[in-house]
Amino acid sequence: GSFAETLLEGFSGHLQTDGYSGYRHLEERACIAHVGCFAHIRRKFFEAAKVAGASGLADEAIRIIGRIYAFEDSMRKELDAARIDEADFLARRRAILSPVFEELRDWLAKHGPDVAPQSLLGKAIAYASVELPRAARFAEHALLTPDTNAVENAIRPFVIGRKNWLFSGSPAGAHASAGLYSLIETAKANGHEPFAYLCHLFDVLPTCANDAEREALLPYRLDPSSYRNNGVK
Repeated sequence: GSFAETLLEGFSGHLQTDGYSGYRHLEERACIAHVGCFAHIRRKFFEAAKVAGASGLADEAIRIIGRIYAFEDSMRKELDAARIDEADFLARRRAILSPVFEELRDWLAKHGPDVAPQSLLGKAIAYASVELPRAARFAEHALLTPDTNAVENAIRPFVIGRKNWLFSGSPAGAHASAGLYSLIETAKANGHEPFAYLCHLFDVLPTCANDAEREALLPYRLDPSSYRNNGVK
């Protein structure tokens, strides 16, 4: 948690995370709206549903959460196709999802007392009860989605590979590789082809005379079209 606190010093806006408790103290900052993740909530109910002889209650929760995803997917397509504007998207999203959030909240309150706390279903209900208020906040902003899957997919290559790299041999190596992966994934998210971007970066960076020139090379500030015809293939 202390690392997140340092990294987000001065940050203002929505912060979407999984349920890791180290993030929760960030909610003390009035400038941060902490948003949770429905994928992590749903995953625990999937695990409970796999248990032989399960009561079927886990499937009920999965179906309710599935309606959230189905509506979000439908409305997101409308927004991406410019058939509705952002204001209409947010208004319709809140109007339809608020009753679904309330239904899930009531379902958790109804079945929580009747399920063994240490069972997989009991743990899923306890987790969802704590995380639901955070997870439901994704409806507040058009850029937010029901889960953190985009981030999870972006860090998966690093997470899988680090077992082979053994953190690149040292904490310093881990720090360096984490920085490089963050740069590459940010470049991809902003429309850059990673190899071409890195070639341009390594060509231009040594010529920068000050921080302003270096910051102009950050992937979210640099226009990909500004260097695509520089001969890099």
